[in-house]
Amino acid sequence: MSIFDRFRRSPGISVRDIDPDALTVLNRLHANGFTAYLVGGGVRDILLGRKPKDFDVATDARPNQVKKLFRNAFVIGRRFRLALVRFGEKQVETATFRRDPEPDDAAASGAASDEAGALYQWSDNEFGTPEEDAMRRDFTVNALFYDPFEDRVIDYAGGLRDLRKKVLRSIGDPNVRFREDPVRMLRAVRLSSRLGFTIHADSVAAMERHSDEILAASRPRLFEEILRLFTFSKSEEAFRRLESTGLMARLLPEVADFVRRSGGRRSPLWRHLAALDRAFAEGLETENRDDPHYVQENVLRLAALLAPLYRERTAGGGNGMAVADELVSSVLVRPFSTQGWRPPRMLCEDLCCVLESLLEYPARKLRRRSAFSLPWFHTAMVLWRLCAEAEDDRAAAPALEHWEKQFEEWAAGPRPPRRGRYVPVKPDSAQGRGFPGDVPGDPDPPAGPSGDAASGARPGETGGGAAEGEDGRKRRRRRRGGRRHRRQKAPGAAPQVF
Repeated sequence: MSIFDRFRRSPGISVRDIDPDALTVLNRLHANGFTAYLVGGGVRDILLGRKPKDFDVATDARPNQVKKLFRNAFVIGRRFRLALVRFGEKQVETATFRRDPEPDDAAASGAASDEAGALYQWSDNEFGTPEEDAMRRDFTVNALFYDPFEDRVIDYAGGLRDLRKKVLRSIGDPNVRFREDPVRMLRAVRLSSRLGFTIHADSVAAMERHSDEILAASRPRLFEEILRLFTFSKSEEAFRRLESTGLMARLLPEVADFVRRSGGRRSPLWRHLAALDRAFAEGLETENRDDPHYVQENVLRLAALLAPLYRERTAGGGNGMAVADELVSSVLVRPFSTQGWRPPRMLCEDLCCVLESLLEYPARKLRRRSAFSLPWFHTAMVLWRLCAEAEDDRAAAPALEHWEKQFEEWAAGPRPPRRGRYVPVKPDSAQGRGFPGDVPGDPDPPAGPSGDAASGARPGETGGGAAEGEDGRKRRRRRRGGRRHRRQKAPGAAPQVF
């Protein structure tokens, strides 16, 4: 008997629309006497006729009890503890029914205060009933439970009604719920854009009123939610709603200032995001890193967001890499960095290189064999194409055709492995952070002061302490210490004194 045969068939939801691994979790919890429901976005998407990207389970079993039932489970979270049941590369999030925590004296006194962050919930580990769990969720359409054993959809908050009306409504008073967890405002923007729903008027008013509360949330969560706004090829609509609610001015003030200066609703930023959505809708390779057409999706998304600002700042000339570095730092790195976390360094470095390439590719300054093996190069080519489309730049067509033809010829032939990233020789130069020519061991490096281009040594380096490798490049000899690594004494030699 298959896993599907253990559940009843429903005219609204078929168990064959549910992932078998999620059904395995539900079945084992039910067999051990626990209540377990499918919950959240998986139920919502199935009822809307969409394919869910993941499935979540809610149960009355505690996280440690779930871990005992599944050898492949582990408990995560501090503010919100839950169990993840892993099946290969896939995992099923299994959370215990919760309720809103009881307010303590400090929270009660802060509830009457208008200070930003006064109602922020720092802990959410109060266990409760299914109804209490549904009423503490963010939106009515996300509070739907599906019981496959009784073949019923359980609706405590009116989510089925809002699904029919295509309305995204906050559960409870949105003025309180958004202050308890300000990230819910970003989730409202993302979900309404993805589903094509209208945000309820009360929720919109609360988002505009409490937009400054968004900065009370943790910086890593905010950075992750901004990246999620680009998903499902709905970035243009998502960022338009982000701007209209005032959240963009809080999270991305430089981008909001650019939109206001460049025409508001007619800003070129929207054309760049629309071109980005079309590119992802047509299909880009974002899985296989060994494919020469692999695209770094987060680099491309952020580059499309920052490209209009970069064009504006480099219109009068100047050092392209220095401008890109300052733009990425001021928009992404400094606002979202904390004492223990910052946006990924590799992401920011590749983003700077891709932005700088906007100035280099029309003049065809990049060296073919050196540039094509860089990990970000094909991502940059995709950005060139969508920027030319957004800006209606027909003069860029010859350069784009040149690079695409050369790249396809390189991709069709035998290729060395993609080159890794490196520390620039001259960080402040226009070529120092990503373009060939400053790379030790480059197939065609520039000649040094002595005219020896094949030596591969960096300026200021000497031959002391380095050995010549088979590839002609100098590598530094590793110094070893300790008793085990000392050289053996030659026969008849005098004893060494250490």
